[in-house]
Amino acid sequence: MKRKVLAFVTVLATLGAVAACSGTPLDAAPGTGKIIIDADMGELNDDAQALFLLAAAPGVELLGVTTVGGNTWPEEGTAYALRQLELIGRADVPVVTGETNVPAPRADYDGALDRPRPASHRELPTPPHGGYATAAPRPGGAADFLAEQVKRHPGEVTVFALGPATNLARAVKAHPETAGLVKEVVFLGAGEESAEFNRWFDPAASKDVFAAPFRSRLVVPLAATERLTLDADGYRRVTAGPETPVKRLFKQLQGPAFAKDPGHRMFVWDAVAAAVFLRPDLVTDSDGRTVLEVDEDRFWDFYTSGIG
Repeated sequence: MKRKVLAFVTVLATLGAVAACSGTPLDAAPGTGKIIIDADMGELNDDAQALFLLAAAPGVELLGVTTVGGNTWPEEGTAYALRQLELIGRADVPVVTGETNVPAPRADYDGALDRPRPASHRELPTPPHGGYATAAPRPGGAADFLAEQVKRHPGEVTVFALGPATNLARAVKAHPETAGLVKEVVFLGAGEESAEFNRWFDPAASKDVFAAPFRSRLVVPLAATERLTLDADGYRRVTAGPETPVKRLFKQLQGPAFAKDPGHRMFVWDAVAAAVFLRPDLVTDSDGRTVLEVDEDRFWDFYTSGIG
């Protein structure tokens, strides 16, 4: 979510330095329990970082990952999700290829529309880093998988809607009883209609899911995440210490950019949504269940210790 030109970043960081440090904390217990990640998964992008944080969190049971068109085509997202789960020893987690809307291109970043849609998750123009995963996606569609898991565990499943709302909207439409059985939906992006990437890519689906009668929503708008960008110091903290598969991936994929440009920064949008679910105390200001401000120092302490 998504994806603004990095020229903003210095300005955003400066604004963040003078942001208010007081406000209304988020009234929530640390996030645990059964979850499903519905994401436009990329290779070590913010969706992948959210996956790494959530998969490693104590008390969290990852029921599955569903892929949706947005930053990537669903087939690309499936290939990346399978590979990254295999990388962290979680090939047991089912990955289900979902659906995509195809909006008209726009002048701003338009995600997957920049390239042709691959025929399958094993026919990407460039294979995932390290090659394709051994595991295959679970048969069936993402909407049916979401509904099936929620009905199997009524009132227990938190759905992370980290990409466009296509899959979730189709699940609620095809299985209307599903909405009332979801424990909570964690949304990355504003609750109202806007030009934000996730909303723009499938505005009808976005409208449907925000109108659906979910028991609870945790909304993490873009404005609450954009001043949190991984800089060279954060990169050093992530990659310090004994090597792990995730640290190695950071070194291989992000190391060259930081080596070339010490001022390089990397947005971590979806990772912020995962972090405030797991650690609501990171939120320093909120409006009900909408996050307004996140404590920058405590976020990076949590992120750099938990991501690798």
